[in-house]
Amino acid sequence: MTLSKVILLGVSSSLLALSACQTAKSPADMSDRQSKIDRALERAAKSAMNAGQTEQALSILEKSYQKNPHNAGTATLYAQALRKNEQSAQADLVLQSFANKPDASLETIQEYASIQLETGTYDVAEKFSRKIIDKDTTLSEAHHTLAIALDAQGKHEEAEKSFRTALNMWEGDPVPIMNNLALNLASQEHIQEAVDILKKAKSIAPNRIEIERNLRIISTLNEDPKSFYGE
Repeated sequence: MTLSKVILLGVSSSLLALSACQTAKSPADMSDRQSKIDRALERAAKSAMNAGQTEQALSILEKSYQKNPHNAGTATLYAQALRKNEQSAQADLVLQSFANKPDASLETIQEYASIQLETGTYDVAEKFSRKIIDKDTTLSEAHHTLAIALDAQGKHEEAEKSFRTALNMWEGDPVPIMNNLALNLASQEHIQEAVDILKKAKSIAPNRIEIERNLRIISTLNEDPKSFYGE
């Protein structure tokens, strides 16, 4: 073999070794790549949920959760998708251990409180809503969740305060809170104020069937209050 061939082979071997070094991935690199993939999938799931495609979101998040069942963020999103697909009992099982940890995030606690509303465990929903408010009083969703939980337990006056607090700081569509506040006021026999709030809600969202229905029902109470209270 000539010297030139030996040199050429040596160069080729060096290139192969260099190529191997460039293509080999360390465990840290692989972990970082998987994290990026997981975050991309979670963004896709959130986008699907925001678009009302809850079944698609659930399918994506179920796979993510199965791969990493110890991640609180993934579990929270998965539980939310389960709740929105009317699987609140399963959502409760997924999120319970995370929500009860001392270092649970506000997002995890809020989702767990929302799940308790769906399962009718209103005292637990109240407890977890208060946990959030104790840490951050500016979160309107927590005040709304607390108000619903209180109202469902017959604590109407206290619930009214929470509904009004939530409405004052709410960003986005206010109609659901306005509707709930109106029903709360009607239960306290503040009929005219309830009607006025529903009329405002109807002006914001004229096509909401539940607003029109509740407005029609509560408006009749001015004529016959006993029909609402079962007297």
